[in-house]
Amino acid sequence: MSKQTRTFRIIVFAVILALTQSSAWAQTGQPAPSDKKVAQALFEAQGKGTASGAQPMTLEQIVAMKSRQGGWGQVFKDMKSKGLLTQKNLGQVVSDFERRHPETARADKADKSAKAEKPDKPEKLEKPEKPDKPAKPERPGR
Repeated sequence: MSKQTRTFRIIVFAVILALTQSSAWAQTGQPAPSDKKVAQALFEAQGKGTASGAQPMTLEQIVAMKSRQGGWGQVFKDMKSKGLLTQKNLGQVVSDFERRHPETARADKADKSAKAEKPDKPEKLEKPEKPDKPAKPERPGR
């Protein structure tokens, strides 16, 4: 893919993302940051799989497909069956996306670490000292 094509896709993607926040995701409420990232990853990954002649899907179509089918795994399978994707699984799509956009990986991890803070453990109580055993009385004859 040429540098101009990639730049164009990124610009189009940014515009679509800005518009999408007020349309498709507004219907279902605020999406989780991971949903946005997966949708973006699937959208950008299409460039590698369009050799089959299939028309690439828009970001809104991908989000709508997820809301109809209920899971990103099913969306991935459908897009792959149409020849839009070449990756083996959804994890590869997201990994490739994070490699191209490292700021999204760091932001996602920061969100998770903020949520995953555990409460402090209570201090351990010290065990009381055992009382000394009384001395054994000596037996006579020893």
